[in-house]
Amino acid sequence: MVSILNNQTSNEEFLEFATNEVHNVDVATTHHGAPSAQVCDLVLNKNGKLYIVTSSQNPFFQDLIHQPKVIINGYKGDGTMDSCGFSIRGTIKNVEHEYIDEIFEKNDYLNEIYADDIEGAKEDLRVLEITPKEAAYLDHRTHPIFTRKFKF
Repeated sequence: MVSILNNQTSNEEFLEFATNEVHNVDVATTHHGAPSAQVCDLVLNKNGKLYIVTSSQNPFFQDLIHQPKVIINGYKGDGTMDSCGFSIRGTIKNVEHEYIDEIFEKNDYLNEIYADDIEGAKEDLRVLEITPKEAAYLDHRTHPIFTRKFKF
């Protein structure tokens, strides 16, 4: 069960919720004018920014670098009436390997995924920094249904 946000939820609390409680998100941008999206993990929230990692060899990485406007959608629940979700609009930029060690420490499963060559993975992976601009939150678990907008 994830937290229920309310009108007193701060921007920082919302970003912590997105990173630590929802975690798995869909990041969408465009590729030559066509939609381009990939499921990613929000691996870090730091100083009002969100972070994901992806391989420098991943074609989606190039899409993000060439079109830095993104939408991040997250959802948690077992069905419509037992769910909450959000959409964050923002920009993304490559910060190379910044925070990579902290990300691996915070997200232990990465050490398992890349157990065969952790140092090689850290060289290949790129840390992408998301600057949120605005977000919308919807919670079907409450009565009435709760919606909230966040400005950053």
